Amino acid sequence: MPPKKQTDLKEDLHFEGAIERLEKIIEKMENERVPLEEMLKDYEEGTKLLSVCKEKISIARKKVEKINKDLNKDAPELDELDEIAD
Repeated sequence: MPPKKQTDLKEDLHFEGAIERLEKIIEKMENERVPLEEMLKDYEEGTKLLSVCKEKISIARKKVEKINKDLNKDAPELDELDEIAD
């Protein structure tokens, strides 16, 4: 089976799955004696997972901003209290 490309990883992996795998890699690196080659492989995977997570967070943030913008679009504008008192 050919290795997955970065784009395949992004499409197939949910945010929670990426975080879970990243946590396992970190725990392994902190608690086990790992050969250098394996550690480099894990580090590379971890950086790809981190990139996936950042991208998914960015997409989610943009969706939330759009929802908030749409929500506030029809909201009435209120005058400041100081302006009303004068």
